[in-house]
Amino acid sequence: MLYFTGEWYADNVIMTSMLDEVDFYSGTERKLMLKVPFKEGGSMLYGTTWRGYLSPTKTRTKDPETGLYRTKVYDLHPELKDVFKEFADLYFPDFDYTQVQMNKNFPCPPHKDKKNIGESVLCCFGNFTGGDTCLYVDDKIVKINSQDKPQRFNGSQILHWVEQYKGTRYSLVFFTNRKK
Repeated sequence: MLYFTGEWYADNVIMTSMLDEVDFYSGTERKLMLKVPFKEGGSMLYGTTWRGYLSPTKTRTKDPETGLYRTKVYDLHPELKDVFKEFADLYFPDFDYTQVQMNKNFPCPPHKDKKNIGESVLCCFGNFTGGDTCLYVDDKIVKINSQDKPQRFNGSQILHWVEQYKGTRYSLVFFTNRKK
């Protein structure tokens, strides 16, 4: 192993320190979902996308492996691809994903992940209290703590949101998107 130890709590600290080094921002769709002040956090997509443009004046880098386009954070932090792969291979080796939604201090309001296919894996990191993810299942609210272990659920079918928290809360959501 290059990055992690194989022990969840030690690896949580390691992942937190890696995420501390990333400048988080929010893309347009996420800004519409929730306004998080710049420098406090954000929500951004890591991976490839079919969208080759950012605006009329900016373009994305073509990924030679997929033929799709790299997201901004992928271009800025290509090393995270190997970090995320090693982490996923350790903690959910039977789960295939194409993208990772990276969140810092981004308490998502109730929503469904309409473009996702199947289950997602949610992992939380950082020094925070509260911040459980709430799932609305069979007319009941089920709270899950993704800081203690990765949690799987189908975010495209289940309404979900993040409870209030104190501290710095990171979350990574590993998933497959309909459009990649």
